[in-house]
Order: sequence, then structure tokens, then C-alpha cells
Amino acid sequence: MPEVPQIPQSDRHRVLVERLAADLKPVRPLWSVRVRLALWLLLEALVLSWVALHTSNHFWLKLRTPAYALEVILFAAAGILAGVLALRAAIPGRRLRQGEIALCVGLVVVGIALLMGQPTRTAYPLSQFIQIGLKCANHTCRFAALPLAALWWTVWRGAPLRGGLTGLFIGAAAMLFSFAVMRIGCPIDERLHLITWHLLPAFIVIALSALAGTAWLRFRPRAFG
Repeated sequence: MPEVPQIPQSDRHRVLVERLAADLKPVRPLWSVRVRLALWLLLEALVLSWVALHTSNHFWLKLRTPAYALEVILFAAAGILAGVLALRAAIPGRRLRQGEIALCVGLVVVGIALLMGQPTRTAYPLSQFIQIGLKCANHTCRFAALPLAALWWTVWRGAPLRGGLTGLFIGAAAMLFSFAVMRIGCPIDERLHLITWHLLPAFIVIALSALAGTAWLRFRPRAFG
């Protein structure tokens, strides 16, 4: 057998770096978090504008009610903050602030508390409850689909180190904002309907996004330039 050449101790580091560098491919540098967030918010604003122009819900009158207006604002703000956290999580070495995570959770909790203050009405057929509810659940997911895909793509191009947590923030950003959009678009203010067909689908998609992040949002070494 031919002898394997021995690499001098002084050259091992150089050889190792050269081997790693050979596997790297140049890519375009990512835009800043602010720029990517602004573009994502523009997309969300377009979705919100479309819903506002095509709904039969007189939401502008409801916005005079403080509880309704605050609920919409809280869920929208939680979605935006989750988007910020998702974009930051794609930057290696960028620590997520525990205070911002706690604030995001707190906004959702207060929003749900306001939601629980809505009246409950059960005096209508179960078939009607399911039929109307399935349409709302479908719309909640559809309005979040494009923002969710856009945020997934821009985060995937980064270097997220905690895939599950990052995926959770991505799902939360799109679905919480979509929940706020549906409060604008849906004329039903009944508590059971909102929890079952608006909030529950949002939480399911958020959980699925977290699971997907665990599998697919993994750090891939690459060179930037």
C-alpha cells in the first residue's frame, strides 16, 4: 500500500481552511432586517387593503369601540414583532431579546383576553356554525399564505441556528397578522366562532411552522460576497 503523506503540523490549519473554502459558494448578501421587514409589511398592507375594500363588514364603525380597535391593534402588533424576531433569528450571533419575546406573548395574551369579552351565541344551527366557520378558517390561512411564504424564503436565505423557534416566529408573524386582518374582514363578533375558526387555525399553522422549521431551517455554510 502506498504511504499516506503526512501533513506537517504547521500546515494542517491552512489545509483544513482550504478544504472548507472549496465547498463554499458565493451568494448575494442579505438586505438588512429593516429593509426586509419593510417589504414584508408592504405585502401585509396590500393584503389588508384588499380585505378592507372587499368586505361587507362595517369595521370602520366597529373601530370606534375601544375593545375591538385594541384587539385588532394588539394582534397586528404581535404579528409584526414576531416578524422582527424571525428575521433577527436568521442572523448568526444575533441574540433574541427575552423582553421582546415576552412582549410578543403578552400582546397575544391581552388580545385573547379582549376576545373572550365578546358575547357567545349558540342559538343557531350547528351546520351553519360549521359551514360559515370553515370559510373563515380557509380565509385566515389564505390571507397568511403569501406573507408566510415570503417570510420563510427570506429567513431560509439567512443562517438560522434555532430552526424550531425561528419557524414558530415565522408562523406567528403571518398568522397573527392574518387574524387581525380577519377581524377587519369578518362581520361575526361572536366569541365561539372567533376562537374556533379564527384563532385555533392560526395556532395550528404556527405549530406546523415550528415543526417545519425544526426540519428545514438549518444552518448551511456559505460564503458571502
